[in-house]
Amino acid sequence: MVGVVILPEKVLKKINEKILPQWKTCFFAAFLVGLVAHLYKITNWLPNWDSLVFRYDSQNMVAIGRWFLPVVCSFTSFYDLPLLNGLVAILFSAFSAVVICKMLNVQKKVTAFFIGAVITSFPTVTSVMMYNYVADGYSIAFFLSTLAAYLMTKEKPNYLVSILLIALSAGIYQAYITVTIMLILLKLIDQILYQNAAFLEILKKGFLLLLTGLLGMLLYSAVLKAVLALFSIELLDYQGASGVSLSNLNLHASFYTIKETFLKTFFDVSAEGIVYVVLNGFVLAFSIFYYVKHIIGRKLYQKPLELFALLVLVIFLIPGAAILALINTEIDYHNLMRMGYVVFYLFFLLLYERGEEIDKKSAPAKCWIVFVVASLLVCNQIVISNTSYHKAQISYEKSYGVLIRIADRIEETPGTEDCEKIVVLGSLENSEKYSVNLTPEITGITDGYILRADDEVVGQSVLCSALNDYCGKNYSFLSGEEKQRISDLEQIKEMPAWPSQDCVTVLDEVIVIKLAVEGENK
Repeated sequence: MVGVVILPEKVLKKINEKILPQWKTCFFAAFLVGLVAHLYKITNWLPNWDSLVFRYDSQNMVAIGRWFLPVVCSFTSFYDLPLLNGLVAILFSAFSAVVICKMLNVQKKVTAFFIGAVITSFPTVTSVMMYNYVADGYSIAFFLSTLAAYLMTKEKPNYLVSILLIALSAGIYQAYITVTIMLILLKLIDQILYQNAAFLEILKKGFLLLLTGLLGMLLYSAVLKAVLALFSIELLDYQGASGVSLSNLNLHASFYTIKETFLKTFFDVSAEGIVYVVLNGFVLAFSIFYYVKHIIGRKLYQKPLELFALLVLVIFLIPGAAILALINTEIDYHNLMRMGYVVFYLFFLLLYERGEEIDKKSAPAKCWIVFVVASLLVCNQIVISNTSYHKAQISYEKSYGVLIRIADRIEETPGTEDCEKIVVLGSLENSEKYSVNLTPEITGITDGYILRADDEVVGQSVLCSALNDYCGKNYSFLSGEEKQRISDLEQIKEMPAWPSQDCVTVLDEVIVIKLAVEGENK
């Protein structure tokens, strides 16, 4: 029996021998760059408004369609642990980068290095880190989405496992379906351009891939309906999810959202970040130039069917990165949902090792340009991450100061010592924005206060949670009809708002806190 059992070190040695050098390069580049980009966050407590509510939470978000989220988050506990959750997020982002290298058959270490570095420093990862209590879960969803794309497009596809992976990824966070879609489009485009894939081959693959994706989302929907029915839960109208149906599609509105999301992701000049915009402009122009040059060099224009397939796939790239807007015109495609856009950078990075046989003379210059620009891109993304965390720290500290003042105001108000319930009316001025004023907008960070207004849709009160955790209170908050009844009282309407001395009162053993007058900040 002893001779049959293989020692762990021998198993690990065999595994290590099968890991290609470029995969190791990709992983360690992703991990190290991820640390440089996000060390500020994972070694500090920098909460946003959701963090104050979900400092400890079971992540039971079935009501907004995320039925698998509590399962994956349970492994790192349900606490918002910056270091642990942050490291898990970086690790799974690195694993995802390695899967992408394998999927695209990356051979050169430089290409692998930049794929890993760009992915873990991408602005969407920064937004994920700001929702640290689910950063581990979301990074696993990213990994599952990349693994699904790889299994669907490898030489011997495994469609059944891919269907399961798509459903699980969507069950954690629905937006990661765009990662699978974008990687598949990249793979098919790459096969036409560099592997001489025929039109019928692409057509057959495209059909099977589309069918697999649809079955994956159908499985996700079927499990969601079953879980909702089992626990007698209704789907919340979060991001317009409960109203999604084929009868209310609005293609004009959807394509407007898709266009604006693409432009805001890469070319928003209304905020800080001109370097980011210039780099993206160069990456786009350079990529188009070299891919067109390759098409001409290979005389692909003499193959009309293949060229047509290529154009169709390219056209689908922009809507593919924001595909949920096609079925839900009310969606706000914020930065947390934009991980699929990182694939646009992969087109540029792949130029380092693609197409050298067409023009050998210009290949060294092309590689140097990709190397230098990719380095600048990674450095700029690191700057964006650290700037974002700096702003998050300032926002948290000034919010904490206001919180203590509010707690003092409550204690100074007669009759509050026996109250167990509170009503929060309105919100602090400059507390409604949830994306910091950067390019691109980093969802989860604000330049203002993180003490936001109560959220009636998901049933949370940031101020109540903050008072309980930071000030040793044990309040519960009123919402819905009870809250509306109190806010409609004449004496409450006449109350002055924060920071007035009389912005706190007691009514029927309920503490009423008025942060803004009606019509200003609700």
